[in-house]
Amino acid sequence: MNTLLIRAAQREDLNALCDLEQSCFSGDRLSRRSLSHMLRSEHAELLVADSGAELAGYALVLYRSGTNLARLYSIAIRPQWRGKGVSGALLDSAERSARARECAFMRLEVSVNNTAAVRLYERSGFHRFGRISAYYEDGSDAWRMEKTIRRQATGPTPKTRYYEQTTPFTCGPACLLMALGRLDPEREMSRTEELRIWREATTVYMTSGHGGCSPHGLALSAWRRGVDVSLFVTPSGTPFIDSVRDPEKKTVIELVHADYLAELEETDVALNERELPPVELLAALADGAVGITLISTWRLNRNRAPHWVMITGADERYIYISDPDFEREPWHSETDYIDVPLTHEEYRAMARFGRSRLQATLLLSNRKKKPA
Repeated sequence: MNTLLIRAAQREDLNALCDLEQSCFSGDRLSRRSLSHMLRSEHAELLVADSGAELAGYALVLYRSGTNLARLYSIAIRPQWRGKGVSGALLDSAERSARARECAFMRLEVSVNNTAAVRLYERSGFHRFGRISAYYEDGSDAWRMEKTIRRQATGPTPKTRYYEQTTPFTCGPACLLMALGRLDPEREMSRTEELRIWREATTVYMTSGHGGCSPHGLALSAWRRGVDVSLFVTPSGTPFIDSVRDPEKKTVIELVHADYLAELEETDVALNERELPPVELLAALADGAVGITLISTWRLNRNRAPHWVMITGADERYIYISDPDFEREPWHSETDYIDVPLTHEEYRAMARFGRSRLQATLLLSNRKKKPA
């Protein structure tokens, strides 16, 4: 081991990395194109163990923009270098790099059949928090594993049951399904209900295409499903109206919004036309509530789009979100979208949308029984 240098991979290493990938894996290999992409990406870090004569191994860590989460995507050790501490050295370097990027957790997936790798990760402080069926090309399952790499991070417990939105316009309903599933672990989540919630909560029009869900519509949908709801929204007025130019579309949205307000008056939903202060959010989460909040996706993917995410927990440094919009890239995983840590500062910057700086958060909790 003392002859190895752990360093960042360079463009000149591409041929050696491809050879290493071929020698280490019989399936689920990274292509030359993918490895080349990782060498260029600001959201990936490739570390190599260089013996001088060859690359003994590599570790690939992925980072999601705007979040404080690292994922060890792959670690590969050339067969003749196995059992010589290369994996541990690469793993230690990967964790140091992730901490330098202010990450709170490192996550990974590993085959349930790879007992040596599972033992390595467990010795390094990782714990299992889920199992993914048929994750690999050969049909085998994977363990999801996680390690806390910053002391201030505690993370939500238990982990969220993930529900991926099935259309581009049902992020709000998908979040509501996850939130209801968090409050009632026996509750089923289905596409039929996802679309039913969208029909109940949509504002009909957006800039183009199908309409998104309004905060008030989602609050009504949640209340109808038997939970207590507090809605915090500012500024007052009709949400999303400033992104619509067509006068007729504006009229329709205003009518729908007015109808939501009338319906809310017939419920016990707490409508607060003000910002939700962080101290109130943290207190509610600590008391067992879950949240759904509107964000701008700019800080995640450089698209200025309204998007709903679920707030699953918080600690003194981080807010944890689950994002139903799973981007179908070969190197993405649900692991990147469940209980993802954001610093309080990043969350506050993200949780505003449009020229009006719209802020909207729903707090949901199990309905309190009325006195007899």
